Amino acid sequence: MEHKGLCILAVVIAFQLAGGQAVTDATARARRFACNVSAPCDTFVVYRTQSPGFLDLGNISDLFGVSRALIASANKLTTEDGVLLPGQPLLVPVKCGCTGARSFANVTYPIRPRDTFFGLAVTAFENLTDFVLVEELNPAAEATRLEPWQEVVVPLFCRCPTREELSAGSRLLVTYVWQPGDDVSVVSALMNASAANIAASNGVAGNSTFATGQPVLIPVSQPPRFPPLTYGAIAADPGAGKHRHGIIVATSIAGSFVACAVLCTAILAYRRYRKKAPVPKHVSPKLSWTKSLNRFDSNSSIARMINGGDKLLTSVSQFIDKPIIFREEEIMEATMNLDEQCKLGSSYYRANLEREVFAVKPAKGNVAGELRMMQMVNHANLTKLAGISIGADGDYAFLVYEFAEKGSLDKWLYQKPPCSQPSSSSVATLSWDQRLGIALDVANGLLYLHEHTQPSMVHGDVRARNILLTAGFRAKLSNFSLAKPAATVDAAATSSDVFAFGLLLLELLSGRRAVEARVGVEIGMLRTEIRTVLDAGGDKRAAKLRKWMDPTLGGEYGVDAALSLAGMARACTEEDAARRPKMAEIAFSLSVLGQPLSVADAFERLWQPSSEDSIGIGNEVAAR
Repeated sequence: MEHKGLCILAVVIAFQLAGGQAVTDATARARRFACNVSAPCDTFVVYRTQSPGFLDLGNISDLFGVSRALIASANKLTTEDGVLLPGQPLLVPVKCGCTGARSFANVTYPIRPRDTFFGLAVTAFENLTDFVLVEELNPAAEATRLEPWQEVVVPLFCRCPTREELSAGSRLLVTYVWQPGDDVSVVSALMNASAANIAASNGVAGNSTFATGQPVLIPVSQPPRFPPLTYGAIAADPGAGKHRHGIIVATSIAGSFVACAVLCTAILAYRRYRKKAPVPKHVSPKLSWTKSLNRFDSNSSIARMINGGDKLLTSVSQFIDKPIIFREEEIMEATMNLDEQCKLGSSYYRANLEREVFAVKPAKGNVAGELRMMQMVNHANLTKLAGISIGADGDYAFLVYEFAEKGSLDKWLYQKPPCSQPSSSSVATLSWDQRLGIALDVANGLLYLHEHTQPSMVHGDVRARNILLTAGFRAKLSNFSLAKPAATVDAAATSSDVFAFGLLLLELLSGRRAVEARVGVEIGMLRTEIRTVLDAGGDKRAAKLRKWMDPTLGGEYGVDAALSLAGMARACTEEDAARRPKMAEIAFSLSVLGQPLSVADAFERLWQPSSEDSIGIGNEVAAR
C-alpha cells in the first residue's frame, strides 16, 4: 500500500509539473512572439519536408499560400519540380504582422475531411502554430465539427525585429521549431546565427536550451543557406494535385516535338485566318512562360499573341501562382452569353468550366492594377483569383474567381434570395447571427488590408454587391478594381473604408440601401436616420430602433446588441475622419459580440450612446 501511495503521488506530481510546464511554455511564447513592432515585415519560417503529402513544392506552397517560385527562390533551387526526401529543412517566406497583442503570419487554410485543429497545428504545420490559437482566431468554426473546405485562418508564430535587434545586425527573425537532438550550437551552425543573439531574441539565458517542438526565433543578418536538397524522384508526387498531370515527364520526353507542333499550328492558323490564334484553354503552371517563349521566334504569330500589346501573357505568372487560362468563347458558352440566369449579383456570372464552378467578371479597362493587388493579398475573407481569359485581341476579357455559392450580399439584403439558389433552401432572409458573422468577416478582411499588408491597402469599394457569400454564409470581399496602397498607415488613410463599412453595417441592420429614393419624399439616408434613433432618450431609443430595424428579423436579436452595432455604425460614419474608429477596434468588438452571452454581455454597451457622449466611444477597446 505504501508503494502504491508513492506511485499515485508521483503521478500527481508529474501531472502538476506537466501542467505547469504547459503554462510556462504558453507564457514564454506570448512574450517571445509579442507585437513589439507595429509595421509588418517579410520573414521566413523553417518547414521540414514530410511524408505523405508534403514532399514537393506544389503541396507546400498550397499549405502556406505562397507561390512555388518564391519558395524556390528563397532556397536557391534551380527547379520547382521533383519529389524531395522527407526531413529536409526549407525556408518558406511569410508576411508577419500584428494580430491583437501578438505577432503572427496568418495563413488561409481550407479544411480537408478528417482535419482537426490539433492535427493541423502539430502535424501539417509542424508546431509552427498552436491549436488553441487556431481555435481562438476562428470562433465561427466548431472545433469538433469542422466542415470540409471551409476556410480557417492559421496563425504562424513569427516576429519582426525590434530597433535594438536591427542595430545588432539582425535583419530577420526566422521561426524555427526545435527538433529532437538539437542544441544551441547545432542550430547556430545550421542557421548561421549567433548563440548569444538566439538567447537574447528568445528572452532566455545564454546557456539555455529549448523543448522539442517549441517555436524559436533565430536572428540572422541574411537568409540562411541549408545543405543542398536531396530528391527522391524527378516526376511529380502522385498526390500533388489535379493541376500537375505528369507535366515534367511529358516535357522531358517530347518537349521539342511539342514546341515544333505548336509553332507549326500557329503558323498555319495565322496564314489561314490572318488573325491571332486563340489562347490555349489551360496553360500548365509547371511550364515556365519565359522558357516557352524562347522556343519561338519573336516574330512568329504565337509569340506576337503572347506578347500582344501591353497585356503580357507572361505577366500572368506574377499574379496567379497556378494560372488557368480560358478561351473567351468558352466562358461565353458557360455563361450562356452572359445570360441574366447566370448572374451573381451586379458584376459576376456563374460559369461551369471543366466540371468546376467559378465566378467570372468581365474585365473593363486596364485590370493590371487589380491583378497586381490580388497577387499581394491572401486572406480567408478576400476572394481569390483563380485564372483569366484573354480575348482574340490579346486583352484581358474576363477575370475568373473562386465561386461563392450564395452570390453577392445585395441579393440577400434588398430582395429575396437569388433565383439561382436551390428551391429547397429554407433560408429566405439573413438571420441575426449570419449578419453579425458577415460584418465580422468583412471587418477581418479590411483589417488585413489596412494593417497586415505592406504597404497598407485601401479597398475603396466596400459595398454589398462586392461581398460574396459562401455556402456557409461566410463573407469574402471582392472587386479590387479601385484598391490602392494607402499613403500612410494611420486612420486617415483608411478612413474611407471605415466609412463604407459603417454604411454596410446600417444596411445589415435595416435590410435597406444606405441611400434610397422614396416616392413623394426626400432621399432617405440611413446614416441620418440612425442618428435620430440614437439621439432619442431612454425607452424611446429602443422602441425607435425596433421600428427602424429590418422587420424580417422579428425578435431574434437582442436590443442591446443592436444598439451597440448601431452605435458602431454611427461612429464609422462620422463626418470627421479623425473621429472614426480603426478596423482593429471594430473587428475586436465584433468578435466579442459574437461570443456566448456570458462573454459578450460586458461589451454590448461599448458602442451605445450615453447621456454624456452620443457617440459612445469613450473607453475604446485596445485591439492590440
